Amino acid sequence: MDENQKSALKPSLTSGLILGVILIVYSLILYIADLNENTWAASFSYVITAVVLYFAIVNFRDKEQNGFLAYGKGVSVGTLTGLFASVLLAIFTYIYVAYIDTSILETMIVNAEESIIESNPNIGDAELDQALGIVEIFNTPVMMSIMAGLWYTIISLVFSLLISIFAKQEDTNIA
Repeated sequence: MDENQKSALKPSLTSGLILGVILIVYSLILYIADLNENTWAASFSYVITAVVLYFAIVNFRDKEQNGFLAYGKGVSVGTLTGLFASVLLAIFTYIYVAYIDTSILETMIVNAEESIIESNPNIGDAELDQALGIVEIFNTPVMMSIMAGLWYTIISLVFSLLISIFAKQEDTNIA
């Protein structure tokens, strides 16, 4: 098998599990410190994601690819890493919303209602009920976990696209 064709699956799985556990621990720390509503603290998870993806891609390049990495391979390593982390995060989100902090669903409905009324103070009761009905469809533990998984996979793809620009090392000795 050609060196450039090594599978990214196993290293991505390992890195993804590490990233997923780190993000879950960070989420639990935010919950315990009562900072889960703090946008700045929650946004730090993106920094964690970017750093772990960088190390996953560079580690794959240096250990599995003998220092060489095509751009597309870097993107696939980062995206797969994010996908595996997202699966763990989705499972954690479901458990968190369904069993640990069940009040989060009601809080989200109240916040959505306040936001709708703030953006449109003249909204009628029927329109408000219709808007809240749509919010309630997406406000279940299953939907929240699916959305969390999709969101972190997309974020990982975007970060991987950027990180791979700087991590790529083309083998110039290929004929």
